[in-house]
Amino acid sequence: MARRDLYEALELPPKASASEVKKAYKRLARKYHPDLNPKDKSAEERFKEISEAYAILSDPDKKKKYDSYGAAWDSGGEAEKGWDGVRFEGFDFNGQPQGAGGFSDLFESFLGAAQSRKQAAPSQGEDLIYPITVTLGEAFAGKKIRLTIRHTVSCKSCGGTGRIASGGRRPCRRCGGTGKIGLSKGPFSFAQPCPSCHGTGADPGEPCKECGGSGAKEASETVDAAIPAGVDTGSRVRLKGKGQAGSGGAQPGDLYIETHVQPHPLFFREGPHLKVKVPVTFSEAVLGAKIEVPTLSGGAMLKIPPGTASGQVFRLRERGMPSPRGAAPGDLLAEVTVAVPSVVDEKSKELLREFARLNPENPRSYNSSKGS
Repeated sequence: MARRDLYEALELPPKASASEVKKAYKRLARKYHPDLNPKDKSAEERFKEISEAYAILSDPDKKKKYDSYGAAWDSGGEAEKGWDGVRFEGFDFNGQPQGAGGFSDLFESFLGAAQSRKQAAPSQGEDLIYPITVTLGEAFAGKKIRLTIRHTVSCKSCGGTGRIASGGRRPCRRCGGTGKIGLSKGPFSFAQPCPSCHGTGADPGEPCKECGGSGAKEASETVDAAIPAGVDTGSRVRLKGKGQAGSGGAQPGDLYIETHVQPHPLFFREGPHLKVKVPVTFSEAVLGAKIEVPTLSGGAMLKIPPGTASGQVFRLRERGMPSPRGAAPGDLLAEVTVAVPSVVDEKSKELLREFARLNPENPRSYNSSKGS
């Protein structure tokens, strides 16, 4: 089955910008994260799909290749080149027979040779993404974690090649060490890379018994990582070389620990800033006061000026989220909400009536426009 278009997986139009990709991933990750959808297999599969799409489209080089070649991006667009760079200039294709020994057979032979070279070429291992969930407090302060991961590692017995050479370097028995074998199709004769040694001319040896010839083995490994202060949903910590093993002895991929920050019951995050609602009494709003405001690093004092209205926002600079990159912290935005007093005694009611008589205000300005 054809793999789903990566932009479609993130609900984006083709070739969307990097910022659009990041925004879409954050929105969908919050919606389909397994912690928020327990025992929901469809949500889990959807989360994996958008994570895989983001892993490719968040990398500028991979995104550029995907935008150019689509689903064939990871083959480097070889289909655009014509069978790994093989060219057929100088031949008249129109007058040649298409049956046995014709050019259709030659195409298949060249294609097989190109695929053989691709399979033999060492390639770096795939990256792994490991999602973790942290609280907003842990995202604020940073956290040290220890994880047990499963990945493939290069086989020590064969050095990741999948073969065990016997008796030192010997010439390939099939091609005699030339790295090429003859190919005849009708009146034409060509040479192509030897399929046994993949054009190296050396005896590949016997398949490694430890890894079955794959060059890699599954393994569990415990890794330590530090989640920096200030991470957000979608932030990643890279552990170099902790991904899947490379093929043919190439370097392994990397492991990315991806954070997903849980909602907080008191604070709401907006990028580097935090928002919090602070209730004040009626008398504090009217007369002014000095009150304590909660922050993730402890309490802070805020001066409420006289006549403060409900909904007014005060900014406490650099009391928001720290920056993982060392920039200035965000701000804390405290929104005042005036708490309506619960009047129970007659004396308090009488005082409020007297207050209303002395301050005959009408906050409903629309009343004055009646009949106009």
